[in-house]
Parts: sequence; structure tokens; C-alpha cells
Amino acid sequence: MRTILIEDEPHILRMMERIIQTEPTFKWMGSFNDPIKALAFLETQDVDLVFLDIEMPHMSGLDLAKKLPPTTQVVFTTAHSRYAVEAFDVQATHYLLKPITEEMIQDLIPRVMKRHESILQSEQHRTCTIQCLDNFSVKTQDGDLVKWPTQKTEELFAYLIYHRDKVVNKWIIAETLYPEIDEPQRALHNVYNLVYRLKKTLADYDLSISVQTINNGYSLHLDEVCGCDYHDWLDANPKPSSQAEMNRRLFVDKDYTWH
Repeated sequence: MRTILIEDEPHILRMMERIIQTEPTFKWMGSFNDPIKALAFLETQDVDLVFLDIEMPHMSGLDLAKKLPPTTQVVFTTAHSRYAVEAFDVQATHYLLKPITEEMIQDLIPRVMKRHESILQSEQHRTCTIQCLDNFSVKTQDGDLVKWPTQKTEELFAYLIYHRDKVVNKWIIAETLYPEIDEPQRALHNVYNLVYRLKKTLADYDLSISVQTINNGYSLHLDEVCGCDYHDWLDANPKPSSQAEMNRRLFVDKDYTWH
């Protein structure tokens, strides 16, 4: 399992490094004494397991854990048992009280491996992964990027993803995606072509996503086997970040003006 350590006490960090690096179950990817730097690393790297101190400067381990994807396991390490309830509120795999020993980590391995296998099994059933936060992308189960026939086709897909399962009127789509076209019928004709291209692209990549025509509008639906980080945020309770922060991070590499 790809593993990192986040701990602000240097001697504990070095000790845990030695244990993790010698255990074949773990693939050590790095150690951090600053949670902000660790979070930046996690935004660019896929990590299976994080050993995470709770009391740290700048950001608590509990707050950092709320920003991690659900497929990343967290094992909290702390000197204070009073955090146990909060730790499991963020679905931590386990909770270790300092001082950490090699025996404690060895005893932990069956638990994290069992959960890791369960996560892998659920991931294997996914037919696509949609990333809306920061850089927008759609990947197949094989990790291939979906290539859209036109930028507008991609934008229509993003627009319908944003309006999750809602029926969006075709005239609103025409006005939103083609504000520069003064002739409504011509704009609407373009929308019809976009919908055709979108449905064909989804079928070509065999994605478990459907576009339905309902009452002069369109609705996009994802099957459970297709994951989307923005929809994960919509489903989260409590929300790991505010609506304002979410809007700031949505589609940042695109020039969409409608969200």
C-alpha cells in the first residue's frame, strides 16, 4: 500500500519511518512534518494509507482527513485518547495512542489490508472517474482520458454534471452555451448537435452514463459504478469544505462562466 507519514515531532517521525520502510506491506512515499505541505503532495499523488498525527500546527489532522478522498485510509496517531470519537467520525481505519511501537503497527496490518482489498474491489467495478475539482477530466476504468469531439461537447457534459440529475431546459442550455448567437433557433440547433455528439461519445467509451430527454430538457445520470468528486462532495454530511470554496475549485482549468 502506498503510504505516507504526517507527524510534527521529528523523533516520532523518524521512528515510524524506520518501521514503515522495513515492512513489505507498505510502500513508503514520503514523510511530512507540515500538514499544509502534506496536503499539497496528496493533491497530486494517489496514496492508499496515511498515518496522521492529530495535534499539529497550521491544520489539525482531523481537518486534513476531511479533505482526503474516501479511498485513502487514515490511521490517526496521538497522545490523547479524547480524540477517539472525532477520529471515527471521519471514518478513520484505526486510532493509535503514542508512543507508537512496531508491534502496534504489525497488529494493524490485517485491518488496513482488509479495508484496502475492499476499496480495490469497489474501484474495479467503476467504469469511469470524473474529476471536476481543479483540473477537469474524465477517465475510463483503464485510466484513459476521454477525448471529446469538440470543446462545446465537453462543456455540455460538465454543465449537466454540475446540474446533477436535474432536467435543464434546452433553451437555457442554448442561452448558456451560445450567448453570442442572436438567433435562438440556430443556437437550439447547435444544442441538438451537441447532445447527439455527447451521447455518441459516452457510448463509444462504454461509460455508465446516460443522457435523457425529458420535457424539453436534458438530464445526465451517472450509475453508481461511475465516480465523481463533485458529487461525492454533494453527498458528504457534513461537508468537508464550504460551497464558496467548492465553487472556487470547480473547473479551474476551464473558462466556464455558469457555475
